[in-house]
Amino acid sequence: MNSTHPSLAGNSHLSSMIPASSVSTLNPPSINQPSLSNRAKRLISTKSMNRQDWLKVRQQGIGSSDAAAACGLNPHQSMLELWMLKTGRMPSPAQQPTENSYSPLYWGQQLEPLIARYYQHKTGHKVRKVNAVLQHADTDKAFMLANLDYAVVGCDDVQLLECKSIGEWGVKHWKEGVPLYVLIQV
Repeated sequence: MNSTHPSLAGNSHLSSMIPASSVSTLNPPSINQPSLSNRAKRLISTKSMNRQDWLKVRQQGIGSSDAAAACGLNPHQSMLELWMLKTGRMPSPAQQPTENSYSPLYWGQQLEPLIARYYQHKTGHKVRKVNAVLQHADTDKAFMLANLDYAVVGCDDVQLLECKSIGEWGVKHWKEGVPLYVLIQV
């Protein structure tokens, strides 16, 4: 973990987390990356959608945040828990997380715009909120859904920004860089 990705240089807490080798492996420059619109279709807008309706849409497929659990690689959710949620055998956490609940989900949602602005400031890349549930364009993969945090605009090397905020309990998963369960999501 000696060398870091050039866009992270000068940002010690980020650059120490992501080695250059993992970044180049994830997004090899030799591969011509198709645009987002060629790979996914907008299934439904989430701009004015409430949490209950959003959870119902998510119930219809495997979202990118479900992918690691589906592979048995999510330390926070087992394959069985995911199956039980998706098949309706276990109730979905439908309540909206509140400030008083000290929920990591609540704080993650609150900090997401700040993380995106910080990314813009440090990299110079513009980002745009994606207010939609996306679905894989291939009909045989239509069960694959995604809620992107942000699209990176005008940059061929990076197409999306997934904002993560980790607390003291999550830091152990990030000691060696971006955890596999997060990489699978992206």
